[in-house]
Parts: sequence; C-alpha cells; structure tokens
Amino acid sequence: MTALTVRYLLTTRRVIAMALFAAVPLLLAGSLALARVPTFDILLFQVLMVPLFLQVVLIFVTLVNAAPLIREEIEDNTLPYLLTRPIGKPAIVAWKYAGYLVAVLVLLVPPLVLAYGVTEAYGGLALGTDSDVLAGFLVATVLGSAAYGALFLFISVVLRKPLAVGLLVGFVWESIVGSIPGNVPKFSVIYYLRSILKGMIDVGPLSGFPTDVSAGVAAGVLVGLSVAFLVAAMAVFQRNEFRQKA
Repeated sequence: MTALTVRYLLTTRRVIAMALFAAVPLLLAGSLALARVPTFDILLFQVLMVPLFLQVVLIFVTLVNAAPLIREEIEDNTLPYLLTRPIGKPAIVAWKYAGYLVAVLVLLVPPLVLAYGVTEAYGGLALGTDSDVLAGFLVATVLGSAAYGALFLFISVVLRKPLAVGLLVGFVWESIVGSIPGNVPKFSVIYYLRSILKGMIDVGPLSGFPTDVSAGVAAGVLVGLSVAFLVAAMAVFQRNEFRQKA
C-alpha cells in the first residue's frame, strides 16, 4: 500500500508541477548566485526561506499530496475495491500516510539541500560551515510535512471539499496567526516550526522570535499533532461506510 501510494504520487502528471514548485528555493538561490547579488549569504538564505519555503512551498506541496489520499479514492469509486483486500480501514489510512510522507520528502528535501549548497558555494564556504542552518531546515521540513500532512489527511476524510478548507487553514490561518497576541499562535504548526529554527540555528532572522518553547518541545508537539490527526483520521474513516456506486 505504501509503495503504491508513493508510485501514484510521484508518477502522475501532477508531480511535474509539484517538482517545479518544490524547486523554487533552488531556483531562487541559483538566480541570486548567477546575478552575483553581493548580500547573498546564509543569513539572506534564511530570510528568504522562512516565508517562502516554510509558509508557501511546504504548505502547498503537503496540501496537494495529502488531501487526495483518501478523497480521490472515494470520488473515483475505487475505495470499495480497496476495502475488499485483507487490510483494515485504519491500516489503509496509516500506510497511505506513510507513502505520502516518503513522496513529499522526495520532492522537498533535495531542492532545499541544493539551495543551501549553492548558498555556501557562492560564499566560498565548505558545505558544513553552517550545518546548524541545514539541520534546522531539514528537521522543520520533516516535522512540518508530517504535521501538515496528517492535518490535511484528516480534513480530507471529514470533508468533501478538503482543498478549499486546506487552503484556508494553510494560507490564511497559518499566515495571520502570528500577529494575534497571547497564546493563540501556539494553535498553529508554523509557530512550532519557527521555534525549532530559533532553537537550532545560532544566528538567524528568527533569533528574536517571541517563543517560550524550546526546539525539543516544539518537535515533540509536532510529533504529537501528527499522531493525533492521523489517529483521528483513522477513527473517522473506520466509522464511514463506503459502497460501490452504480
């Protein structure tokens, strides 16, 4: 099931658009290097990647790949055939989620690492010079993909039109929640992703980010959110009845 999901997500025509979108960080870093921008360094890399990669690329790629996992099976009337196999409904959700996570990391990680490599090469630095920056963004990418994927998967199991709601959550709520005072920002994924970057990177644009959550705690919260939304999706899917359409 996992292998089939990975193959489906990485072989449909949609993957071309997803790969191009995921490559935006690399294209941007390459463009800055080719233009010989004098201020292009690891700090500018972070300044650009936090809003561009974490709040646009990551959310869009996870939404487009996670939302159809179950919903497309339902709409295409292929789910009844899938349910005839000797595998329970919760297991279907779990294995499809695992396949999703593999697929999105294949799409997101290489361009991010290459963009970091271009930045270091442009400054004449060794690849490991700012390893804390690379490590921070890799951890944020993995945990962000897991958390957003589980959230969007849950939405797709509950609602008929998950993309619309996913867009509202990903690009409206996650964008404006940081400007709300008090503890409200803690009810968002991006808050914990930024907390991870602040805790893992010695010098960066998020050094002044107002958070009382350490990188370790933020990582634990994101893991917990991922598990909670995945279990909730499995529970809702288990209760639903699906019949083959005429």
